[in-house]
Amino acid sequence: MAVKKATKKKAPAKQVAAKQAVKKKAVKKVVKQPAAGVSTVVPPPPKLPVGKGPIGYTTSNVFKLPLAKVWDAVVLSKHMKQHFVDDMKGEYGPKLQPISWFWKEWGWVTFKVVKFEKHKEIVMHMGGWGEKYLTVVRFEFVRKDGKTIFRVHESGYPTKHLKNAFMMCEGWTEFHCGVKAYLLYGKALNRD
Repeated sequence: MAVKKATKKKAPAKQVAAKQAVKKKAVKKVVKQPAAGVSTVVPPPPKLPVGKGPIGYTTSNVFKLPLAKVWDAVVLSKHMKQHFVDDMKGEYGPKLQPISWFWKEWGWVTFKVVKFEKHKEIVMHMGGWGEKYLTVVRFEFVRKDGKTIFRVHESGYPTKHLKNAFMMCEGWTEFHCGVKAYLLYGKALNRD
């Protein structure tokens, strides 16, 4: 008498992919603002194509301040929470760990840090606000003629997302103004 071996049927590839997609969506769910003293889990950055689009821009501001002071205001969470974001997880550094910013009206945005050179440059990949691509964001710090120049370069927007690029250009310009108001006058433009 022949004995049949029991074999486990494999689920069709589409079913497996659908289940994995549901799991990934659950992990990437936007985290609401936590109550004071409560820690949160920040969603991981998405795995998307990086900087494929032809649209990019640069915003810039000049500070009559030491480079280290401008750098700290731009990268340290204790300063960022004073003038730009409602919350921040992670710190920029040579370990290239992800950084997440939180705004009450926008939720969490996670940056994948790909290059860090203290007092010179930070390069990150940022999600295209729900789109299916990542942009490349580069913070550049230059000391020239006794002044500090801080630039934000962003690139990788597809042509059809020109409006998103303009919106982000405006946002980075506000960021520059906010850093300057905070450093020179102790004012938070996003709160006053």
